[in-house]
Amino acid sequence: MQFTTGEWVSFQHKLGFVLVKDEKKQKCLVQFHLRGEVDMHWVPVQLLESREDIRLTEEDIGELQVMAIKIEDGQWFMELEKLMYK
Repeated sequence: MQFTTGEWVSFQHKLGFVLVKDEKKQKCLVQFHLRGEVDMHWVPVQLLESREDIRLTEEDIGELQVMAIKIEDGQWFMELEKLMYK
């Protein structure tokens, strides 16, 4: 299964979202615990489960945009911007 940047996933009963995907290595950098301390891990895609049913609040999207700026991912920032106005 292919995952996209910003998509919610679960791994070992923890909810997180994809920060970066590495298609060559078939891994995703996933951030867990949106608020508070940041916990990030590279996880093989075959171990991730999609959580498309998760809905982001405006506050969540704002926090993700700050992360997109920090990692200099302009495309992800713009995708998040579109979510803000849905």
